Parts: sequence; C-alpha cells; structure tokens
Amino acid sequence: MTFEVLKDGGKGKVAIVRRDEFLSVRWSYKGKRYGYISLGHNSLKRAEAVVLRIEDDMAAGLFDASLHRYFPKDDGKSGTRPVPDLGLLELWQSFTEWSRIQGATERYLNWRYPPMAANLTRWGRQISDSDSAREFMEFLRSRQSPTTANRNLSFLRGFGRWCVEQNQWQVNHFEKLKPAKVQTAPKRDNPFTAEEVTRFLATIKVDPHYFRYHDFAYCLFHLGCRPSELIGLRWGAIDFTRRLITISESLSRGDDGKTAGYARKRKATKTGNVRTLPMTESVYALLMGRFQEAQPKSFDELIFTSPTGRAIDDHNFSQRCWRSICQKAGIPYRPPYIARHTALSHIVENIGSLAQAAAVAGHSSLRMVSQTYGHLVAKIEMPDYGEKTQ
Repeated sequence: MTFEVLKDGGKGKVAIVRRDEFLSVRWSYKGKRYGYISLGHNSLKRAEAVVLRIEDDMAAGLFDASLHRYFPKDDGKSGTRPVPDLGLLELWQSFTEWSRIQGATERYLNWRYPPMAANLTRWGRQISDSDSAREFMEFLRSRQSPTTANRNLSFLRGFGRWCVEQNQWQVNHFEKLKPAKVQTAPKRDNPFTAEEVTRFLATIKVDPHYFRYHDFAYCLFHLGCRPSELIGLRWGAIDFTRRLITISESLSRGDDGKTAGYARKRKATKTGNVRTLPMTESVYALLMGRFQEAQPKSFDELIFTSPTGRAIDDHNFSQRCWRSICQKAGIPYRPPYIARHTALSHIVENIGSLAQAAAVAGHSSLRMVSQTYGHLVAKIEMPDYGEKTQ
C-alpha cells in the first residue's frame, strides 16, 4: 500500500493523503476525528475544493457532522464516481496508521497489527454485522488458542469503536461478542531437574551443530541471568581477581521486535538494578578459558556470540538450538528463560534463602520471589527451647 501526505492537517485544517490509487482526507473537529475518508478519485484539484469547503464550515461553525454536504452520494445522473466505502483490509490499514499517529510504538504495531491483517486477508470477506463478526471470531478460534483469540477480541472491539467514530460502521459489530471460556492448562514452566541440566549440557557439548553454544547454555543455568542479559555480557563486567560478575545491562530486542544481533539494543536490566554475582569454580574456569582463547582487544567485546561473531539471536537460539538439544537429550521442551527459573529454584530449594534468590534475580523486594519460590523453602522448624516435658 502506497501512502503519501499531500497536504498537512492541523487545528482547523484538513489533510490530503494519497493511498494507492485514491485520495483521502482526514481532520478533527470538536474532539472527534474524521480519518482517511476516501474521495474515490485521484484529482488533487477536486480534493482541494472539498477541503476548502470543510475548513470554511468549521471556521464558521457550520460543519455538517453527517458529511453529506461534503461527500454527496452519486444519484446516477452526475456522471461522477460514487465515494466507495472502505473495504475491511483498507479499514484495518487506516486503523493501523491512526494508531501510529496516536503514539503506538513500531514494536507494538509490528507485533499486533500485521498478524491481524494476515488473518483478515485469509478470511477474505467483509464484516458488515454482528453475525459476520461472530463468524470471523470463530475463524480466529479455529487457528488460535482461546486465550489468544480472547485477546484479539478485545483488540477488535477497539477497532470497531474506531470504525464507528470514522462513520464507517453504524455500530460496533464486535462489542456484544462474548469471549470464549478458557480452561487453565497445566503450566510448562517447571524448572529443569539437576539430572536434566546435566543431561542437557552433556548433549549440547558434543552436538556437531550447536556445541559452540555450550558455554552460553552453561551460564544460563548457573548464573540465573535473563537471556538478554547474558547475550549482552561484556568482558568488562568480569572481575577475575575477585571472581565476580556485574550484571548491569542487557542486549534486548529492538523496538520493532526484531531478534537478530544487528537489531538488538543495549539497555539497562529489566528492573533497572545492578547486581554482582560470585563465580563458582566451574563458571570461573569456563570464563577464564574463553578469555584466554578469545584474547579480546577491548573490554567492550561480547563474551558470547553466534558462530558468525554477532550477538546471539535469542529466537533462533530457542527454536533451533535449544529445542533440538532438548529433543536429543530426551527432555520435555521448556524455553531458555526457564534456565533462570531453574537456577533460582535450586538456590531456594538447596539453601532455603529467598533473600539470596532475590539478590541473584535482581529484585529489590522479596515479594515476587516469595510468591514464585516460597513453596520450595524447607519445611517449617518450630522453636525448641529445651524444656523438658512433664
């Protein structure tokens, strides 16, 4: 879809936009937005005449909210082309652009809007009433989990409200649709057992395709870091003399959601906290070996990289390497971030200290750690003051 602004809008002004083969206009009046109304032609001169009439009426307080004064229906005698109603996909594209103007981030737009556009294209029909809206939701539910479909229903209700505001729909066809009942499925976020960790690391160490990721996986399990924190870990964060690792930043996905190394952005940790982790003997030996082998020229160099020397793409790592190793090791698949959950679980279970788990996780409060890992603390011990029973 081509998009070009030919005349900017603003307070009391009407913008002219070229969208593919037709010109459209958009403006706001008394807090209500009128957006991307197609003129059904590509004549800039005719569009400017419509714009001038609208602007004059707004200035004089004579604005026709029904829009009939500005977009008269074709009576079959004038020889003019009737103003077409926007098709469903074009409506969605206009809604996407409106959301961008309202301040939606590119990451959010790329995450939510293209998948819905793809589903609207697959469906290939219009939504003209509550029945067709219900049929579209049934189509989505045949392709999505109940939870995802319910989230999309809320999303489509917002789209429907926008369509009403833009005078494209008389009513919001999605408003009265009810979400599907969701059955709570057993969570698959249970931590790896100690035996599974050992088996996973032994398998990846000798794998002909993914052995280069062994050290990265080892530190995921032994440091309790978020994957993005470990992906962004630089040699300057390692103090070999004191055997300490400082976690103060991450190399996170870009704002557009891209996971490739070139698209990642350096940020503070998720909680904004800086934490210092002691190295166990095995982690110290592993990192020292990598340091001696890499001989980094700068402390800003990444410790862990892809085989091509770039920052690790966490999506590819999860779906290709991690999933493959789980399968080869005979371990039920859990995503890489469960390695962090595994490390914290073993700290609480073996040491019984929620405070230590919170420190490793980078949480300043025990509340979240207590809610997640409190059940792993050793059984309650009641005080015994040595009194003799009678």
